[in-house]
Amino acid sequence: MKKLLFFDIDGTILTQGTDRYVPDSVKTSVQALQERGHLCFINTGRTMSEIQENISGIGFDGFVCGCGTYISFHGDILFSRHLPLSLADSVIEDLNRCKLEWVLEGSDKLYYSTLPYTTRIGDFRRDYTGDFAHAACDISPSARGLCYDKFCLCITKDSDFQTFYHKYQKTFTFIDRGRQFYEVVPSGYSKASGIQFLMEHFKIPREDTIALGDSTNDLPMLEFAGYSIAMKDSAQEVLKVADYVTDTVEQDGVQKALQDLDLI
Repeated sequence: MKKLLFFDIDGTILTQGTDRYVPDSVKTSVQALQERGHLCFINTGRTMSEIQENISGIGFDGFVCGCGTYISFHGDILFSRHLPLSLADSVIEDLNRCKLEWVLEGSDKLYYSTLPYTTRIGDFRRDYTGDFAHAACDISPSARGLCYDKFCLCITKDSDFQTFYHKYQKTFTFIDRGRQFYEVVPSGYSKASGIQFLMEHFKIPREDTIALGDSTNDLPMLEFAGYSIAMKDSAQEVLKVADYVTDTVEQDGVQKALQDLDLI
């Protein structure tokens, strides 16, 4: 039976740390799955603007990006959802009013503030300005009319996070990534909603879906998929819900799991 497989990026197919790479075993595994008639999709919190050649060049059938806000198949966009302009403007205004540090993530652009950063988002800005020079840009905190799909925020000692959260808790899902860092996605969208969209598109039942991940924003897809695979060094919450725990990405965990399940 044809399977739909969904792969997280960071910590699942891409190693962590300074010297980041995709193991050759991932590339050969994806090719072997496709030769058997299965469909392979990236399923990531990253927006499409954050997908580098080391990922796009592997040969996946498509991408679920921005936690389900963008879906493509063989280069064709099947679904794309940006924040309504009035909401996008209000979010920027309130992020600044509540003294939260932020990055706005769109399918084409990443928007960073021209104000100095004191949190880990500043590290992202430094890294992404190099890695995603085509997409990353600095904007004035007063900028309006921007097109983006989701955003991330960090809390500082001067932030009023509770005011911001209470205003938007029904509009967005706040994913706690630890260390006062939140990934913020429109309500109703997740890595799981991306799986459901493609299940319906290809008429493939839920029991024939497989998800591989390692972090807390992978929980919706791991809990939703017919079968879930967690990397050995996953967050504890992830390990608890997984059907199968494989080795780390550095130790060819993806390939080992797929071989053990007789998928390749």
